[in-house]
Amino acid sequence: MRIYTVHELPGAPLDGDGIVLVKEGFSFPALALSWIWLAYCRLWIALGLWIGLTSVVSFLAERTLGLEAAMLCSLALQLLLGFEGNDIRRWTLARKGYREVGIAFGSTLEEAERRFFERWERPLDVAPVEPLNAPVWPRRNTVAPVQKSAPKSSDANDIFGLFPEAGPKRGG
Repeated sequence: MRIYTVHELPGAPLDGDGIVLVKEGFSFPALALSWIWLAYCRLWIALGLWIGLTSVVSFLAERTLGLEAAMLCSLALQLLLGFEGNDIRRWTLARKGYREVGIAFGSTLEEAERRFFERWERPLDVAPVEPLNAPVWPRRNTVAPVQKSAPKSSDANDIFGLFPEAGPKRGG
C-alpha cells in the first residue's frame, strides 16, 4: 500500500480540480530522470536550483577529486533528489497556496483518490440547482394569419415551415 498526502487549494471549484495527491516516500522517476521529472512536475524553482547545484558540484568534484569522484557526487545528488523529490512537490504546493487536508492510501493513485473521496466529510458549498419550470422545447404560439379578402385554405392554422402564410406566394 502506498500512502499519499492530500493537498487542497482553497477557493478552487469543488469538482476535484483543486485537489492534489502526493506520494510519500522515495521517487524512482526523480532518481532516474532528475531534471525531466522536475520539469514534468512543473517544479521550476527546484529545476533551476538542481541544474545550478549539479553543475557546480560536478565541476568542483572533477577539478579537485577526479572523474570517478565527480560521478559518485552526481550519484549522491541523484539519490538525494529521489529521497526528497516528493517533499519538494509538497513545498511547491504550499508556496502556491495549497494546504494539506488529509492522508489517503491505496495500491494505486486512483484507488487512493477513491478511498479519500469516499470518506471525505467536507460540506459541499454548491448552490442548489433550480428545477426547470418550462419544458425543454416550448410550444410556439401560433397566431392565425390575417385574412385579407378570401380564405386561402380549409384551415388557416395549418401552417407548415418557416413561411408566414400557407400556400403559394401571390402577387408580383
